[in-house]
Formats: sequence, structure tokens, C-alpha cells
Amino acid sequence: MSAVLNTVRSTISPDIGLDLGTANTVVYERGAGVIVSEPSVVAYDTRTNEIVAIGHAAKEMEGRAPGHISVVRPMQRGTISDFRAAQTLVARLVDRALATRPRLAPRLIASIPGCATDIECKAVEQAVRAAGARYTTYVPQAVAAAVGAGLDVTSLRAQMVVDIGGGTTEIGILGTAGVIRLSSIPTGGDAFDHAIAARLRAERFAIGALTAERLKIELGYAGRSRGSEPLLVNGSDLDAGAPRRREVPEMLVGEAMEDGIARIIRGVIAVLESVPPDVAADLIESGITLTGGGALIPGLAGEIGFAANVPTTVAIDPLWCVARGAGEILGSPTLHERLRPHADRFTRWYQSLRIGMRESYSP
Repeated sequence: MSAVLNTVRSTISPDIGLDLGTANTVVYERGAGVIVSEPSVVAYDTRTNEIVAIGHAAKEMEGRAPGHISVVRPMQRGTISDFRAAQTLVARLVDRALATRPRLAPRLIASIPGCATDIECKAVEQAVRAAGARYTTYVPQAVAAAVGAGLDVTSLRAQMVVDIGGGTTEIGILGTAGVIRLSSIPTGGDAFDHAIAARLRAERFAIGALTAERLKIELGYAGRSRGSEPLLVNGSDLDAGAPRRREVPEMLVGEAMEDGIARIIRGVIAVLESVPPDVAADLIESGITLTGGGALIPGLAGEIGFAANVPTTVAIDPLWCVARGAGEILGSPTLHERLRPHADRFTRWYQSLRIGMRESYSP
């Protein structure tokens, strides 16, 4: 009977997992899967203050919009930098996702970076509530990624996830149905894009954000190069002050990404060095799972595994892990109670006594 009631409830008031990321926003409905994935970009008219585009449509306007159109990314390094734009983005994407059937306001859980302050967490929660959810909460991004990647977070054996997003890389170690360690590094896909653009600018050739992202996706790698052919791109010759095309070799892109990849690897090793020996021993068996868009960088899993001396694999559908995991946590009372952050230290202490959860946040 309870299963029937849950099905009815989820039909009229669905459980929504939201990955409100720096680069992309993903909406996941429990039982239906990923239903919307759009860039976290909003365009508005500065003369009227009206929103003119969101998602893919807004992203296509970056670097091309007229002077009175401002194109903004409401999320910076996983936290809200423009509240109104973030609220509008969430509201429109959730409405678009659920527009095909009558419903009550959904229950919604959003992911947050492990480094987010209480004020930043509340800002995310308020933006989601303002978008029309009847119940809102949040969960650390790495925790949601672990659940979405299919890791058994109820196991006694510790397990590690590294979620490489657009603005941050979130590292989490979970065990005994609780958080052992969380860490957040301010490096992600956007940093790679900026590094590629900066490298070309040093050679007196300027490219836009979309071109830098394309170079990262098509030519980016970690470790050994793949032997890809150079990519012909359009840009500006800074010496001549005129448009021109040039070929960009794979090696240039790989070298531009080296520093960001090294920072991620150092962050992973620092977390491994901070855990007790028994946890480290578990990880030799369970390994490291990569999620997020950065997990798709060729060779990255091998480089992390070699440096950390821990087997490292890429999750299935790594782009959707955070949203999927958040939705599954919201739909499971047990996981929801054990894995979501609590509002005060007393509650966290009580939980640690009741269920044996160890919680630690590293800067």
C-alpha cells in the first residue's frame, strides 16, 4: 500500500533533484530520469530588466549580444552570484520539465559545493523555494554524486567520489551511511576554458568562450596526447586587429590544461592523506569514481589513479550523477535523513551518535 501511495504522491507532487551548476543546470525527476539539461546562462535586457533567454538560447548570445543585452552566469564556483537570474533559471527549467501534466508544487533538493557557507546554502534554498517548490532542501554535491554514480553509501566500506564540475571539483569520502570527508577545490571546466583562451592570447590570438570550450572538448586530454589532428578555429589577430583563422594543435590545449589537472590531482591526494589508515585501505579496494563533465577528459582517470595509487574509474553518465543522486536521496527517507546537512552542530552531533556518522569538512 505504501508503494502505491508513494507512486500517487510522486505523480501529483514529484521529487526533483537539481544540479544547479556553474556550467549546466540539470533537472532530474525520480522515476522519470533526467528531463532537462541546459547551460546555466541567463540573458536579460538592461533597458527593461526583462529576461529574454535562458539556457542554450542565452549561451548562444555570449559574445554576440547587442549592448543592451546582458548575458550572465548566475552561478559562480557553485554558489549564487545573481539571485534573480538563478531563481528565474530554476523556475523556468522546472516548469518546462513538468509542463506536460497537471501537478502540485514539487519537492525539490538542490546540490551545493562542500565549501558553501551557511549563507550561500540558504541563498540556494531560497532561490529554489522562490521558483515554486513546496519543500526544499540541499545536499553536498559530492554526496549526491556518489549516490547518483551508484555507489553503495550504506556500506561499511569507505568509498570516494570526485565530481569535476564547471566551477569547482568536489571530493567526498563516504562510509557507514555518512560523510567521512568533504573537500572543495575552486578548479573545474571553466578554469580549463580560461587557460586555453589565455594560452592563445599569449600567442596574440583571441578566441571566445564557446571556442575555448570546443577546444577543450575536442582536443583536451590529461597525460599522453591522443594524436588528434589540429582544429581550425576562428578568432582575432591581436597584432593586426582583424579576424582570422588558425589551426590549434592538440599539444597546445593539453599544455594549457596541465596546471588545472595538477591542482585536481593535488586535491585528491591531500584528501587521501588526511583520512585514517583503515579508510585508505578501503579505498584501495573500492577505488575512486569520477563524475561531472571533467570526468570525460581523456586520460584523466588514469592520471589520478596513477598519482593516488588508487584504482580510478569514470561513472556511467557522469554528467547526470549529481542531479540523479539528489533526486534519489530526496525520495529515500533513510538516505535523506542520514546524508543531508543539518542546520546546527547539536543536530549533527546527535546524528553521529545515533547512526555512527562521522562528518568532517576540509577547506
